[in-house]
Amino acid sequence: MDIFNQITIFTAVILLLIGFNIGILSGFFGVGGCFILTPLLNIMGLPMPTAVGTGLFFAVLVSSLGGVKHYLAGNTLIRLSVIIGLVSFIGIRISQPLVIYLDRLQLADIYIRSLYIVLLLTLGLLTIRKKTRSQQLDNNKKRKLTPIFTAIKNLPPKIKLEEENAPSSIWPIIIIALLVGFLQGFLGVGGGFILVPILIVFLNLKTHHAVGTSLVTIVVSSIFAAFLYYRSGMVLLPVSLLLGLGSFVGVNFGVCSTCNIGGEKLKKLYSIFLILTSFGITLKSLNYNFFSMVYMLVLSFSVGLLIIFRFYFNKNKI
Repeated sequence: MDIFNQITIFTAVILLLIGFNIGILSGFFGVGGCFILTPLLNIMGLPMPTAVGTGLFFAVLVSSLGGVKHYLAGNTLIRLSVIIGLVSFIGIRISQPLVIYLDRLQLADIYIRSLYIVLLLTLGLLTIRKKTRSQQLDNNKKRKLTPIFTAIKNLPPKIKLEEENAPSSIWPIIIIALLVGFLQGFLGVGGGFILVPILIVFLNLKTHHAVGTSLVTIVVSSIFAAFLYYRSGMVLLPVSLLLGLGSFVGVNFGVCSTCNIGGEKLKKLYSIFLILTSFGITLKSLNYNFFSMVYMLVLSFSVGLLIIFRFYFNKNKI
């Protein structure tokens, strides 16, 4: 698309606005914005591998700021971040050449978009389902899964993650790192919207430790992934920098807005947004390019404006 071929004043303003809006969404929902940004860049005309690489560089910029804040606040388990970050290199090294290979076959766009659709729909529906299921069913499910996870977590060697928790096996950590690394390199996402719930559910981390550890991990792994794509000529640095600059401003509005909304309503809005985003990517897959672009821009900016005017300026918690 022409907007990415030459950076003009008009182009710079558009990218800053998109970055600002992505920052609002990221700060409000507590996740990285690449799961929105990467498919949006593709829908706006970038080939999917270039959208993935540019999104990863954006993830480095955005996650670095949050990672530093959480590290200074003592919310980061450095040992765990380093382990997951380094092991994730293996997953990235597998997925990045796979994206290049699929691109040569002209299949990268359809495969990556399809995985996005499945992942966003799954996460959105699971969030809704989690709210509607009774606590008894959740407990029954946990009891069925407990022996499997317990067996894996008891395999040596073990490391101590938090002072108040018992040592955990290194093997679940390695599996998590490989999965997150593969998704990072394949989808062009930071991985926080996947890594945070995994750290809480499978490693029993406290929420603030999971968020802080996730952000530092994303910085480590995204630098490596972004470097691989940059070396392959699939990162548009000016685009990433402008988007990142806009997001630095927007994220503060998003974070402050979370004080004015209850947890259940936030989960519901997040799940609906994920599902609606998957519809926009589906339109692109069906070759409704113009409608897909308009839909995604209207959706993302509408939710961003809703957050600003409904939850930032409205000081009454909902």
